[in-house]
Amino acid sequence: MAEGLSPINYVRTFFLGAHSTALKKSLRVDFSLLSPISGAITALPVALVFAVGLASGSDSGAIAMAVGANLIAIASLVGAPRLSLRVALLDALLLSASVFVGTLSGSRSWLHLVLLIPWCFAAGMLEVFGQTSAIVGSQAVVAYVVLGRFTGSTFFAIQFSLLVALGATVEVLALVLLRLPSSLRFQRTRLALSFDALAKLAVQDPLSSATTTLALLDDTERILDAPALFGRTDVRQLRAAFDQAKRLRLEITTLAGLRVRLGASSDEVFCQCVDDAMSLLATILVGLADSLKRHSEISRDHDLHTFDDLITSIELVTKGDAIADTLAAQCANHLRAVAGQVRAVGKLIDDLGQESAARVWRFTLPEFVRPDLTRIRSELLVLRENLNLDSSAFRHAIRLAVAVPAAALIGDALSLPRSFWMTFAVVTILKPDYNTLLDKGIGRMIGTIIGGTVASLIVAGLHPNLSFLVVLVALAAWVAYSTWFTSFAISFGFITALVLLLLSVTVTDTFSTALDRLLDFSLGGAIALVAYLVWPTPQRSNVREALSTLYIALGSYLVIVFDVVEDKRVATERVIERSRALRVAWSKAETAIGRAINEPSRSKDEPENIRGQLAATMRVLRALHAIRIEAERGAKIGASIELESFVQGCAVALEVIDEQLNLRTQRETPDLRTLYRVVDAFINISHGPISLSVHLDELVNALDTAAGLVHPS
Repeated sequence: MAEGLSPINYVRTFFLGAHSTALKKSLRVDFSLLSPISGAITALPVALVFAVGLASGSDSGAIAMAVGANLIAIASLVGAPRLSLRVALLDALLLSASVFVGTLSGSRSWLHLVLLIPWCFAAGMLEVFGQTSAIVGSQAVVAYVVLGRFTGSTFFAIQFSLLVALGATVEVLALVLLRLPSSLRFQRTRLALSFDALAKLAVQDPLSSATTTLALLDDTERILDAPALFGRTDVRQLRAAFDQAKRLRLEITTLAGLRVRLGASSDEVFCQCVDDAMSLLATILVGLADSLKRHSEISRDHDLHTFDDLITSIELVTKGDAIADTLAAQCANHLRAVAGQVRAVGKLIDDLGQESAARVWRFTLPEFVRPDLTRIRSELLVLRENLNLDSSAFRHAIRLAVAVPAAALIGDALSLPRSFWMTFAVVTILKPDYNTLLDKGIGRMIGTIIGGTVASLIVAGLHPNLSFLVVLVALAAWVAYSTWFTSFAISFGFITALVLLLLSVTVTDTFSTALDRLLDFSLGGAIALVAYLVWPTPQRSNVREALSTLYIALGSYLVIVFDVVEDKRVATERVIERSRALRVAWSKAETAIGRAINEPSRSKDEPENIRGQLAATMRVLRALHAIRIEAERGAKIGASIELESFVQGCAVALEVIDEQLNLRTQRETPDLRTLYRVVDAFINISHGPISLSVHLDELVNALDTAAGLVHPS
């Protein structure tokens, strides 16, 4: 709890800030990510199976098939741009099994409730395998709860579950066979968003986080590396442009570190030149993003000439101070590199032109035709390792196994006619961490209000016949799937409307039932929130684990960077691999710290301390980036005892910090300042690069700062 705040004021401050941020995220809309063609293809099977079911005279069968298709469609959106066929068919199988068990046990409420507990626990444990697997687990519980209300004999349960599987399978086949050749619009848009993010990174406060940019770049890389795109020349050009984007990110990150270190040591003219250069760089990057979005060439010659002039101005500014002048020269060198990379990206985008025709997608058998036993054993090992109270997935599974049945019991006790909406809300809103729960929960609540209102007005006001209802289902599905990436709240709203339109076949929908439904969903959301607050996931261990991984990654990257400095034979791929591992580790650490700070719990590390540790690691990372880039451009020095001792001291310092963080040691970090003086003298005597001395000085300062923030307790 923040010092000086009473418990009541702390809770008020926390909740107002957290809810305000989550509300802003929920209301965010990005129409550039609208995907009407993909949405239409995804919606077609839902409308088709619903129409076929109604035509056959089976209202419940129509609902079963349409719900099965809808749930697969949602899983495909979560796993976009490419859902694994193995996961899709596994989802269909689990949905069918859930409906069978739920329908068969539904006539015995006690048995239905008892079986719901392990079903929820298993669904929660799937969280360890990622977001797509987690949604598959949630959908299994939704199918059990929502479709399990249609109770009947064993024959009915088999028939009903097979209809759900049929609808799900039709959706899977449609996603495989009806997928139109990609125009790369989605890929171009994602790459454009990456350049927009780089533009923001260029002008933001050098001390601020770059996590959003890193996440976008990682997502773009995953999209451009999709197996279905292999072999396409236009994709190769997009990948080449993306490779330049990654280099730009590295240069901008290094420049941020240099700008922070220059600080008060530079005069106003110099600082203004650098700021102007970064602002102009942002303008150029936005222009590149626009070129990708509009499929057109945009002239940027004037901006690039101005950029070159600004770099020249920076090179001419001197203060007569060796360190300041060295840092200024480093800024100019990195800006020159940025200019070259921007020109390369512009040429690639201009040459891209009209995309070449896409190759026809070829069907391949799913991997479970010949199961990968090694992978299965690995996944079972991951599950076993997470069966403990320190695992967020395990705690999430227990919360689901308690909160969902509790919601069902409360609904029965209150005699709510549509209490399944309460359990549905708990399943969809309850998440392993508070940030996700809040962000998605508010989005779902807003979406439910929108979707429920729209569907109720249409059904209660127009009383559509079956033909018109099929058209409405198709439209609701189309809008829901097309806006998935545009706005989660809007998309979920139309998914809610879609489900209500499907259920309106067997339920007379009025304004009063719509209000009841909204009340049920609100109660379910409150139960999910209380379930998490009563037994939250402790973030202290997560923060320590994430920081520990980060310090280990820093040590690994430090060693290989100095191998490059000493001109040892090091494969470029190994350097890139360790740099990427470090970037991922830093991003995970920031996420863990963000969750710890935002958790509504008093038993957490002091926010200032863990934020300080993260900031110190960013300084270390930037110093290492600068040393690496300069070494790759020729600023190297031969191996020596002095440099080896310094590198070994830095590596040991990172090991000690990690050990102190995990309460495993009492030893002190080496005297890095003394080691630095020795290596600095060697660099001067051997006429080594001055820039190396400057960056080593910053590296020592950053490591000392990190060591000072980690105290065994």
